[in-house]
Order: sequence, then structure tokens, then C-alpha cells
Amino acid sequence: MSSSSKNNSSGGFFQNLLASLFKSSNPEADKKRKLKNIAKAFAKTKFHMFYKPNTLEVTSAFAKMMYDFYKATSQGQVFFRNSPNPNQNKQRLITYSLSENQAALLEHFDEGKIMEMSKQIPIAKLKAQIEQELLTFKGEFEGERANKIENLYKAFCLFRDFCSYDYYVLLRKFNGSLKEFSFEGSPNFDKITGDYIVDNIKDFIDVAFPITDETIVWSDLFEFFQQTTGKELVSQGNWKKIIARIRSIQATRTFDMMIQMISQDPSYVSEYQTSVESLLDPYVDSLTSETISLVNKISEQQKESKANNICLQIFGTASPQSLSHYVPSFNEQMVKKNLDQILYAEPLNYLKSFLVEYLKRDIREFYDVVVIRGQWDSSLSAPMSNAYQELLTVSDSITAFDDSFAEEGAMGMKIKTLLPKTGHDNSAISIINRVISDANDAAKGFILTSSQNLVTIGKTIKQLIEDYSLSKPVLVQNWKELEKYIEQPMKDFSVGIYKKIYLFVQLMQQYLTQSD
Repeated sequence: MSSSSKNNSSGGFFQNLLASLFKSSNPEADKKRKLKNIAKAFAKTKFHMFYKPNTLEVTSAFAKMMYDFYKATSQGQVFFRNSPNPNQNKQRLITYSLSENQAALLEHFDEGKIMEMSKQIPIAKLKAQIEQELLTFKGEFEGERANKIENLYKAFCLFRDFCSYDYYVLLRKFNGSLKEFSFEGSPNFDKITGDYIVDNIKDFIDVAFPITDETIVWSDLFEFFQQTTGKELVSQGNWKKIIARIRSIQATRTFDMMIQMISQDPSYVSEYQTSVESLLDPYVDSLTSETISLVNKISEQQKESKANNICLQIFGTASPQSLSHYVPSFNEQMVKKNLDQILYAEPLNYLKSFLVEYLKRDIREFYDVVVIRGQWDSSLSAPMSNAYQELLTVSDSITAFDDSFAEEGAMGMKIKTLLPKTGHDNSAISIINRVISDANDAAKGFILTSSQNLVTIGKTIKQLIEDYSLSKPVLVQNWKELEKYIEQPMKDFSVGIYKKIYLFVQLMQQYLTQSD
């Protein structure tokens, strides 16, 4: 390397070093230098007339442009001011975007329609039908069509935000006598100190820059407004000019440089959001959830109504009480801790009541007279006898099971001890949930076993009723002798028991079907 090259290299190195040291030791001077360069760059833009760096003033030219935006979007401002409910606007967009098939299906999801159908169609069949229709409805909101609808919603949101910007408040700072939505003549605007509106400019960037998104199909939005309101809220020609103006301001960084000079912050860079939340996903999820919940609610109401009706026929009351601890109120403490809950308190209570009131009274009387004293083949009477004995055992087991849920009972004590620990001990949560799961399995087992045994008894009693009605009985040879042990007519007594068993098995079947 030549000495000349070395000198140049060394000179450049030391000059850069000195410049660096000078920069770090004089941040204010560096800031002024940057702002001066920004002012020079700003002076070269086509929008240099918006701001005077020497006097720190925003000019009437800027106000005039904002006034033009205000005037062009005035109909849009009024529209959005009069329809502030975002959910209402979303629904308009959804309704507009529905296919004919979806529009027809949507009528099926109406609460009144579902209530009407529930009176004509079995609830299980109705639920399956509604679920399939929801899948069909959702299926048509997929692919390119979904993208088009989401793009329409995005265009709507960006358009709404731009139109809803408070131009009037901003312009009043330039002309205090300006009247809102009065566009007669050309108002005069004064120049004002930049500090007075710097935040307004930042807010405008938030709503203005996103509309330059090139993925937006604005013609779809204007078609939507034409179809739903019968007019253009902003003429398409004016809207194109607005976008072109904002795009030019972005490209020249006009607003960024104005804010940098006004705030004396050369590092300022504008930031804004262009993303918009999904329209379809929340709508479809909400529609599905609300519709299924409604069907489930109707199902529960029908089940409760049917259960109440059956209980009234069997017990004379809609709410017989026989259990003390395995009861619905037990779940209150479980819900507070977000733990698993007992599932069969209601049907198990009905079962225990039935076993106490009918197994140990009417069915026992029938058993003692017809099975014990009756003269009939033991191979025919054995199933009923075994079922009866099993039911007596189940009744005792339910009592012990219910007692175990008392505070001093095995399961009750365990849960009571572990509940305070669930806030910090996952093993306590697991143990309690396992105890509840085992208890639910046991309760379901009592109900299932009892239902099966009652069906066996009911079938046998039905055969005996038919046999008793024969002129020459086949199964029981001594019906006449047995009648003297029953206070009421044998057939009436037998039919009454059979009906009670039939109704009760129906009641239990509701809960067993629900849990499968």
C-alpha cells in the first residue's frame, strides 16, 4: 500500500473516530442536525406546504385537506353515528353474505322455531338434525367464500374507522366558528402551532394508513352498502382519491416527518394496525354454542317435566326425598373449586324412595303372597325371587353409600380433608376427582342393577296378570286361595304394581340414556 493511501486511510479513520466522539458527547447537536436534515427532506415533498419548520406551525393547507376528507365522508359519519352497535353491523354483514341455503337453515336455528319443532319431533332426533344442519351451515363458510367475507368485513372496519375519525374536533382548532356538517362555501382556516394537534395527527394515522391495504376489494364493500342502504356512503370516485392521497402521504413519509419536527423527536416512526378480528369464526362458534345450548335446555326441561310427571304419578309429589348426603347441594363446594361433580343424586334419590315406598310395601306384599304362598313352578318364580332379594340388598347399599358422603363418612371425610389443599396441591385434586368418579360409577351401578331387576319383576307380574285373567290359569294353580290374603282385588293390585314399576323404569331410563 502507498504512503498516500496510508495517509488517506489514517485520516479517514481518525476523522470517523472524532466524529463518533463528537456525536456521543453532543447528543443535542446531533438531534438538531437530524431535525435539520428532516426539514430539508420535508421541503422537497409535494406536501411541504402542510408545515412550516421555522415557525413550528401546521398550515391551512393541511386543514383544507382534512376538511375535504370530512366533507367526502360526512354521510358515512352520520351512518355510523346512528348505528353504533358493532354486533348489529356484524349481523348485517353476515346476513348479506348468506347463501340461500344458509338463510333457510338459519330460520331453523331460531329459538321459536326450535321450540315449535321440539313439540313435534323427539328431542334426540331434533338434536341430531340441528347438529347436522349446523355442520352444513358452517361448511358453506369455507375456502374462497370465507376469505371474501372476511375481506368484506375488514374493508367495512377500515372504512368505518376512517369515516368515524373526529374531523370536526380537529378542524375547530383551525377555525373556531366552524359548524358541524355544514359544507356551504369554503371556510377559512388559520395556521396553528403543531403541538396543538400532534396527537390528532397520530390518531389520524391509525385510521388512515390501513385503508391503503392493497388486498382490500373496496368494490365489494360499496356493493354491500348499495344493497343494504340503497346509497353510497362515500362516492367511489372520492374514495379512490382519498386512498391515493393517503398512499402518497405514506410514500413521502409526510406525517412522520411532521411529527418528528413538531415533537423534536427525529427517531419517531408511525405505527398502526391493519389486522382485523375474524367475523365468521366468532359468529359460527356463538351460533353453534347458543343453538346447541337451547336444544339441551329444552331437553332438560322436557326431562324434568317428564320426571316430575312420573314422580307425581308414583309418589304423589314431584320431589320425593330419601337421601341426606349424596344430594345436588353437595356439588356447590365442588363447583367453587372447579372439581368433578356427583352426577346421579336426583335419580338415586328417586330409586331409594321407590325401594322404600314400593319394594318394601306393595311389592313385598305381592311377593309374600304370590311367590311364597303361590303354587307354581319354582323355575318360573326364581328370577322374580332373585330380583327381589337383589333389590333389598341394593336398598341397604344405597343407605350405606349415602352415609359415606356425610362429613364423618369415609368419602365425606376424605373430601373435606382434601378440599383446602386443592389450591396448591394437584394430587389433592386428583384424589377428590377419583373419589367422585368412583362414587358416580357406584351410583350408576345401583340404578342400572335396580332397573334390570325391576324389569324382571315387571315382566313376571305381567305374565301373572295374564295368567290370572285366564279361565284356567296355567302358571299359578291357587289364585282363588291367594286372594284372601290381599285386601283389594288381586288383578287391580297386580296391575297397580306393574304400572308403578313400568313408570319408574321409564324414569330411570332417562338418566341412564343421558349418561351413555
